[in-house]
Amino acid sequence: MLTSGVGVVFCGQLNIKKETKVEQSVCRSVRLDSVDEKLELLADRGIFIIGGEIDAGTVGGLFANLFTKLTPETKKPLWIMLDSPGGSIYQGLAVYDFLRAVALQGWEVNIISVGDVASMAVCILQAGTKRYSFPNTQFTVHQASMSGEGEHQEVNKLLESAEELKRLNKVVFKIVAERSGMDMKELLNLSRKTDYSISADKAKGFGPHGLIDEVVATFPFQING
Repeated sequence: MLTSGVGVVFCGQLNIKKETKVEQSVCRSVRLDSVDEKLELLADRGIFIIGGEIDAGTVGGLFANLFTKLTPETKKPLWIMLDSPGGSIYQGLAVYDFLRAVALQGWEVNIISVGDVASMAVCILQAGTKRYSFPNTQFTVHQASMSGEGEHQEVNKLLESAEELKRLNKVVFKIVAERSGMDMKELLNLSRKTDYSISADKAKGFGPHGLIDEVVATFPFQING
């Protein structure tokens, strides 16, 4: 997870480390202002961060921050640092659709994989105009799972949930299969029994077109200025 200061995640969840009751409000104001300022400077240069679990906060943060930086006059490349274990399928698809829409409008949307890119984050990665990865990034592909809604559910409700899960699984895997060039049946078989985890090098050879386009050891954009 990419963080700065006291556990602040851009376009993701916001966690504040508690000090003492006396210091807490002061620390919260000073430290968050500092982090916001740094992230704003990054956004001004077209650099955004998606970190942590994909949820409604991720979508809202990304939409709000990216929309304000889309300038038709320049259409400078956008760079997204992606470090996420996955999360909500619905919210992940929202992020994917949003980034694809931006790319189809003429912006170059480059995504750099960092640390842990798993589950729905792999799907989001496929929205990139160009997909990069640092050498030690780990990728995990698996089939959709269902979080519990309590211990007791009626049979009809369980069947409905299972059918919806199958539908969503096909939607996500179709995105990954089409971009990587891997046959849908082969992709389903690879992830059927367990998580399928691979290194950056293997991700580049995942299907004819890969989960990523290039492994880089340095930032593929200018970091100073």
